[in-house]
Amino acid sequence: MAAPTPTFVGLSNQSGDTALLVSSTYISSPIIIKSGDSVVFEQNTALDTFGSAVYAMGKMATWIVVWTANNQVATSIRPADTLVIWEHVRSTIRPDKAESSYDTRYGWGYKSEVEISWNGDAQTLNATISTVPTN
Repeated sequence: MAAPTPTFVGLSNQSGDTALLVSSTYISSPIIIKSGDSVVFEQNTALDTFGSAVYAMGKMATWIVVWTANNQVATSIRPADTLVIWEHVRSTIRPDKAESSYDTRYGWGYKSEVEISWNGDAQTLNATISTVPTN
């Protein structure tokens, strides 16, 4: 049996809002990520071939990050209080990197960028959420 392959997951919140964990496939996902903070945790891919983390961004949006053990990612930003349709999120999984945006009606929006790479021993995933002007 091969040794488990770790994925080092880095989440960075540059949005101006506090990110509050709604759900995750891993207990090590941080419950709160304050704006300006970055966190790192490890996923053991021997336990599961895919991981996810869902965060409420204040009362404005929901941030979704999904990754697989074979270097694929997806991200989505949804209006707050809308259902997450996992079939839709999974259909957007792409190799290496993905991005998503959501425009609020206040002249600004959120942007999520996710990238995953493999160095032969482990995967590294970096995901960032930030705000951007829409006007």
